[in-house]
Amino acid sequence: MVNSSTGTFDFDVALSFAAEDRKYVAVIADMLKNKGVRIFYDEYATADLWGRDLYTVLDEVYRKRARFAIVFVSFHYLSKPWTRHERMSAQARAFTEEDPYFLPVRLDDSELPGLRPTIGYIDARNTTQEQLVSLVRQKLSGAPGSTKPEPATLRVPRTPDQQRELLAQRPPAWEYLLYGGVLWQRRNALEAKWRDHELGYASRTGRHYEIGQVFAFLQNSLSDLAACPPNILKMLSPEAQLRAFGARGEPGNAELIEHIATRFVEIYEQMMDVASALRGVGVPEELNEVVEATARLADQPLKEIRDFIDRFVAEADSVPDRIAEGKNLEITMDLTMTIDDEALDRQSIAMDIARRRLGL
Repeated sequence: MVNSSTGTFDFDVALSFAAEDRKYVAVIADMLKNKGVRIFYDEYATADLWGRDLYTVLDEVYRKRARFAIVFVSFHYLSKPWTRHERMSAQARAFTEEDPYFLPVRLDDSELPGLRPTIGYIDARNTTQEQLVSLVRQKLSGAPGSTKPEPATLRVPRTPDQQRELLAQRPPAWEYLLYGGVLWQRRNALEAKWRDHELGYASRTGRHYEIGQVFAFLQNSLSDLAACPPNILKMLSPEAQLRAFGARGEPGNAELIEHIATRFVEIYEQMMDVASALRGVGVPEELNEVVEATARLADQPLKEIRDFIDRFVAEADSVPDRIAEGKNLEITMDLTMTIDDEALDRQSIAMDIARRRLGL
């Protein structure tokens, strides 16, 4: 016989019910969950059930993994093959259990096969939902056995240790979490450089350019900045995403996901490096303004990249909850990079003023 006094279970209670009775049971499930009761309720277990053999999983849940099974008996319950499977598993456990395990809740006058008339039950027709929840908690308070602590939900990894744990477990849609984690961690490592850019600060490079060299330097810097957006968009292309994330229903490639996320942030860093190099060189005083205006052309694209990362990480963080709620998992990777018109005008005006001052 099962000795539940020494058992450790995944759930306090497993709820078994027909789909037609979901409206009533969903309220009970939410109330129990809000009271800290760990329950098996199909809508809360969408991620766990996804892709698994439900016949085997449900047998384990109702026969082994819960301290109690609460069965909502109704006409609909008696007519469903899946509820029959759940009931048979729960009754098999009850047959070998010393303590009460099978807890019936009657929604109508239907008689459950195998349930003796002498078994105590709760009649939902004269018991409020609040009273039922209170009775469940009372039952749990005096019951033998214990429930395992609820495992932490894996979200976007903010540390290498969290990333290793994610790759070890690979929960549903882990690809989005990994991509967001690499973006977040690598951008976070560059925050000091971003703060310098916002302040317009750069360490001196030791390079000094004469007037004739400055305009060529500016042109080269503009060319380097212009090359960044096309490269970053390559990392977001449908082809790159398909190779890294896999086709629908197929697992992704962790190495490729890390690679394209790393390259994405490297291009973000390159744009800051171009601006820093502009500010770090020595130029004639008459050209300081145009050099700074050129460096400021990176501001808008950099902010757009940062906003993209923030949006993606926030969406990816919501993936486990969306899976549990049965919601759409689609996450967009749209990024539009632009040059601020005012910044472009300031740079053009500064360039014209510098050329006139120098008689060029």
